[in-house]
Amino acid sequence: MVLIGVDYGRKKTGFAVFREGLVLPLDAVFGTWSKIRGKLEELTGGEDDCKVVLGLPLSSTGKPTELSLEVEKLSEWLIESGYSVELINEVGSSAAAVLLLGKKDRKGQVDSLAACEILKRYLKII
Repeated sequence: MVLIGVDYGRKKTGFAVFREGLVLPLDAVFGTWSKIRGKLEELTGGEDDCKVVLGLPLSSTGKPTELSLEVEKLSEWLIESGYSVELINEVGSSAAAVLLLGKKDRKGQVDSLAACEILKRYLKII
């Protein structure tokens, strides 16, 4: 099974993949939901045994936010496109990524490291 972590953002979306026991960051995607789906198609190569682990941006108290409603819609759209999707609370994942990177960036590195954190959280659950 291919596991793909996704840290959604309106401008940049980070990606990570779980392969051979390792969680690895991938290049971020800048832009629309269609570009996100295109990246997923590229990563899965049409493989049916794939799960997308999508970060759900809840508030620090666990309540939905404006962006979490958008992520839920993205999840539904990906499911309609044939993907298996699991939503995982992503609170603090970007902060952890900034600590790892040591700086903010514009290339999406923080977003992809946050996607790694989301994927690691999922792996602890299963």
